[in-house]
Amino acid sequence: MDVTHPFSVQPTGLVGEAARVPRVSFSAALTYPQVDPGTVVFDKVLVNDGSYYDPYTGIFTAPYDGRYFISAILTGHKNEKVEAVLSKSNVAIARVDSAGYQPEGLEYKPMVENKPNTGSLGIFNIILPLKVGDTVCVDLVMGKLAHSDEPLTVFSATLLYEGAEE
Repeated sequence: MDVTHPFSVQPTGLVGEAARVPRVSFSAALTYPQVDPGTVVFDKVLVNDGSYYDPYTGIFTAPYDGRYFISAILTGHKNEKVEAVLSKSNVAIARVDSAGYQPEGLEYKPMVENKPNTGSLGIFNIILPLKVGDTVCVDLVMGKLAHSDEPLTVFSATLLYEGAEE
């Protein structure tokens, strides 16, 4: 009895044909102080399959249409609030605020005060549809990010599969 799950993907192509799976992934860490607002340049490249992440600009450029898993762990200095935005082609997609949700935050009026808090961690974990040439980066709005030779503040992405429709 042949049972096929209704949501399974059936292989296509000729029998014996080698699958073409593009290798697109990167992870990079921050090793120097970033205290000014702007694009975070994660300078220590841990993996950069395909070289689609630019360690001089902090920008990842999608080489294929598809679904990508994007992740960033933003560790702040102790008692230092961190606010950041994940941007896709210069448009804010997601925002983190280590002090917690604040409705008067970035989308309404930027926070100008920096109230201390004990924890200072912001995390992005998101799947995004990207087209060839789309860019993704992390923009620091406020705060001081932790930096070290050991990864404390990290930005990563990988292609999950090609040809995704939006």
